[in-house]
Amino acid sequence: MAAIERGSEIVPDRHQNSDAHWPELISRAVNDLSRIVHAEFRLAELGIKRLIEQEIDRSLKVMAALGFLFCSAICAVSAAVIGLHALLGLWWAAFAIVAAVSGLAGIGLFHWAGRRREPILPASRD
Repeated sequence: MAAIERGSEIVPDRHQNSDAHWPELISRAVNDLSRIVHAEFRLAELGIKRLIEQEIDRSLKVMAALGFLFCSAICAVSAAVIGLHALLGLWWAAFAIVAAVSGLAGIGLFHWAGRRREPILPASRD
């Protein structure tokens, strides 16, 4: 019998109804898991989008700063050449001095940038 009568109330059989709920429970669990995965993907997408926007902003600022530095370097070299020409009276000597100083500065910066820092490790106690 599907139900047992006790007095005036009817008690359903537990084995028959508990098996009927499993497909519904599994489908709800899969649906909830799917919504969680979709929400996580949206959060990751928003995080990546924000990171890319920040990197683009930073890159544009760095490019503008480098443009200003390049312009100032050209003006400084031109001023040095014209100043040395006024002092020496010879264009070739002014250009030679500025070229030598600029070349030495470039070589020095190249070596300074290529130098690797040694990691600071705590002294080992033997």
